[in-house]
Amino acid sequence: MLPVRVIVGGRDLLEAARNIIGRYMPGFRYAETAVVDGWASVAVAIAGEDAVGAEVFYGLSARPYSICVHYYVATVEGWRRRGIASALVAHVEDVCGAQLYLATTRLGNEPAVRLFTSLGYRAVPWDELPRDLADVLLRATCGYDDDVLLAKPSERLEALLGADHAEIARFHMRECYAVWRSMRGSKGHVH
Repeated sequence: MLPVRVIVGGRDLLEAARNIIGRYMPGFRYAETAVVDGWASVAVAIAGEDAVGAEVFYGLSARPYSICVHYYVATVEGWRRRGIASALVAHVEDVCGAQLYLATTRLGNEPAVRLFTSLGYRAVPWDELPRDLADVLLRATCGYDDDVLLAKPSERLEALLGADHAEIARFHMRECYAVWRSMRGSKGHVH
């Protein structure tokens, strides 16, 4: 197997991320908007000359805590089960240097659950979290279409209730709600 290196950037890597993540995840527009708006960054795994995996991620402040959200992670089909996604997540953790790491997924997405739990994340269904905590975390992750929160270390989740959520609220309005509204409007549901 070729050695894999991970590079991190922003808009300069968006096309590579779109080609990989957008192929597998129809909601990529949320991540794309976050990158264009400067909230999110892109990590791309390169093997030889080829982009073989990508991740969109972002950091948020919930003073006094720092949060890093793994927004989307995908590996090119022929490169799966070779540690590419694990390398991306680990590299992003190093880049973020946060106190709490989050991701979300749907029930039944066993590869995503397996990936994150193998890296020390705990899978928690949204309905097992206190309602006020779930609300803060849903806003931080835009995870409304997902069923499971993955957190590392999960012991820090409850501490977020006493934190300052101003940045999370700004992020949510701009990168979750506004994008959702524009997508619904483009389908004729909201005018």
